[in-house]
Amino acid sequence: MRKILVFIGIVALLFSACRRDKLFSGKAQLEFSTDTVFFDTVFTTVGSLTERIKIFNPYSETVELTSIYLELGSASNFKLNVDGTPGKQVNDVTIAPFDSIFVFIEVTVDPNGGTTPMVIEEKLIVQTEQNSQSVDLVAWGQDAYFYPSINFGDADGNGMGDQWVLPVDKPIVFYGYSIVDTGSVLTIPCGARVHFHANSGLIVGHQASLKILGCEGDPIIIQGDRLEGFFDDVPGQWGQLIGGIYLTQTSIDNEVRNAIIKNGTVGIIVDSNTNANPSLILENTQILNMSFFGLLGQDARIVAKNTVIANCGDHAVALRYGGDYLFEHCTFANYWSENPRSKATLLINNQFRVNGIDYVRDFNARFDNTIIFGALDEEVAIDGDESEPFNYMFDHCVLKRDTNELNDPAHYESIVLNPLPVLVDGVSKNAVFDDISVNYKIYELSAARSKAKLSGVNADLEGNTRDANPDIGAYEFIP
Repeated sequence: MRKILVFIGIVALLFSACRRDKLFSGKAQLEFSTDTVFFDTVFTTVGSLTERIKIFNPYSETVELTSIYLELGSASNFKLNVDGTPGKQVNDVTIAPFDSIFVFIEVTVDPNGGTTPMVIEEKLIVQTEQNSQSVDLVAWGQDAYFYPSINFGDADGNGMGDQWVLPVDKPIVFYGYSIVDTGSVLTIPCGARVHFHANSGLIVGHQASLKILGCEGDPIIIQGDRLEGFFDDVPGQWGQLIGGIYLTQTSIDNEVRNAIIKNGTVGIIVDSNTNANPSLILENTQILNMSFFGLLGQDARIVAKNTVIANCGDHAVALRYGGDYLFEHCTFANYWSENPRSKATLLINNQFRVNGIDYVRDFNARFDNTIIFGALDEEVAIDGDESEPFNYMFDHCVLKRDTNELNDPAHYESIVLNPLPVLVDGVSKNAVFDDISVNYKIYELSAARSKAKLSGVNADLEGNTRDANPDIGAYEFIP
C-alpha cells in the first residue's frame, strides 16, 4: 500500500510539472494595467518617483516573453526593474497562467540648458515570440540651477561681503546646506522658484542677511524638489539635519515677505540675537506642513504680520529661551494628522537648562488679532520663570485653551475662547476656519468675524482691505 501511495504521489508531481511547463503557442495578447505611464515634472539629474505597470496573462497556459525592453535601449532616460531584475532590457520572462508580473519604471532627465519644461517620450516594448506590444512612457522634465552647498560670500575678496540675487528664469535646487557668509546679502526675488533636496537647507551667518521678497499675488514658494503630485503636501522632505532656513544669532535684518514655505522639517529657526533691530520680519507668509516646528525663535526678535503657520508635527510656533516678539493678524493652526501630536500649537518660554545649570532670560511677546487654534484641548503652552521679566499679552485673539478663566488683564484682553462649531446649511463647520483641508481662511459665521481691533495692518495676507470691523487672523472674510 505504501508503495502505491508513493507511486501516485510521483505521478501527481510529474503531472503537475507538465501542466506548469505547458506554454502558450500562438500570438499572445497580454493585458496591461495602463496604456501610458506618466511622470509629472522631474528636475534634470534628479530621479523620479517609481511608477509601475502590471502585465497580466489571461491564458490557461504559461506565456513566455522573449524580452521586455526600452525602445531607445542604452540611450533611454528610463530604467526598468522587472520582478526584481533591473536593466534597460530583461529577457526570458515567464508569466504563469492567469498570473501577472510588475514592471517598475523610473526616469532621470538630462539637462538641456533650456528654461521651459521638456517632454520625454518613449515606449516600453513587451515582446513574445509572435507578437509585440507597447506601453507609452511620458515624462515632463525641467532644467534648473543646481547649487551644491554654495557659499554666498565675499566673491571679490575685499572682506566686505557681496550682494547675491537668485535668478528667476529657471528653478533653483539646493543640494546640501548653503551658507550666506559674513556680511553678504542673499535676495530671493519675486518670480524665483526655490527647491531643496533631502538633507538640504540654508544658513545665514555673521552680519549676513536673507531677503525673501515675493510679490502680492505671486508668492515665492519654497519646498522640496520632488514635484510629483504625491509630494504636494508631504512634510519632512528637506531640512532634516538642522532645519530648513537657519538664521544664526549674528545674522541681521532678515526679511520674508509674500512667501510660502512648506513640506520641510523646521521652516525657520531664528537664533538668539542682541541686535536692536528684529532678527526677522515676516509678512504675508505661510509656513505649512513641517514635521517639527513651523517657526522656532530662540531668544530672538521677531515681528510678524499676516502670517499663517499651520499643520506641524510639534509646536507650530515655539518662542523659547526668552526674546522679543510681536505678532499681528496672524493665524496659528494645527490639525496635524500624520501621527499623534501632543505639543500645543504655541509655546512661550523663557528658561532652559544646560549641564545642570538653569538659565532665565527676559521674555516679551504680544499677540494682537491672532488666531491660535487646533485639534487639542490646549493649544497654548506657557512655561515662564518670573525671576526675570516674563511678559506676554493676547489682545483680541481667538484661543483654544483647556480653561474657561482668562481674566488677568495683564495677559488677556477681549479673548474669544474655545468657540463651538456651528451648522451652516446643515453641515457642522469648524469653529473658526472654512475648510482646514484646503486653507485657513475664515467663513461667514466664524468666531473670528468682526472681533479684531483696528490696527495699522490694513490689508490681509492676500491684499484684501480690512473693513471698519476687521476679522481676527491673517485673512479677512470676503463674501
